[in-house]
Amino acid sequence: MEKVYSVIIAMIVSFVTVTSGNVKLPEPEKLAEAVESAAAETATAEQKAVEEPKQKGYGRILLVGDSRSVDMFTGDAGEVYGAVYDGITVYCRDAEGFNFLREAVGAHGIDNFDTLLTLMGCNSYGDFSEYGPYYDSLIEQGKTIVVCTVGPTADQYLASEFDKTHYENVRQVQFNNSLVAWANQRGVKVIDLYSYINNSSSIIISEADGIHFFPQPTTELWNYIKANLK
Repeated sequence: MEKVYSVIIAMIVSFVTVTSGNVKLPEPEKLAEAVESAAAETATAEQKAVEEPKQKGYGRILLVGDSRSVDMFTGDAGEVYGAVYDGITVYCRDAEGFNFLREAVGAHGIDNFDTLLTLMGCNSYGDFSEYGPYYDSLIEQGKTIVVCTVGPTADQYLASEFDKTHYENVRQVQFNNSLVAWANQRGVKVIDLYSYINNSSSIIISEADGIHFFPQPTTELWNYIKANLK
């Protein structure tokens, strides 16, 4: 509304100047048009602010993750692709690893975020080697990186032979050790989900597969991440 009033005042000043000091107010029709135009302009600006949410200190945040990230938002979907939660744009999909990280960044657009927040690595089987150089390339482009450690798995519940040889908890620890070492060398913020889940009495590792967490959606994890961004 302040913008609307500014337009009205500007019109009055303009008419006073043109009439050499003899005050002549704008015609009612023109005044109404000015008010309507300014109001529309203000509404457009407000809508743009809603469409491009920002988090204090981190600017526009892009979150990329795998199925455990999907589970934070829904218990019955295989992906969340470009949705906005609490001002953070989310791309996550079941059974994904490093290639999906690059896909998500490309889909969202390198110029459309300031901070990349990731919950990746469980499907990389302990191998961090591709992530570090990619994160470095984003830092060189002026991006801020925030990384979450990979949550634990429960070896005794791993279901298939493939899972038993690729998702052992030791691989999560291996990935996290490399992740934290990389982050510490660069002063990158780490949100330690591994320790948080290990110490939690309310987040449970699925007995059906030994990998995913319950209850779903795991809102508690999402709230923990947001709290660590303040």
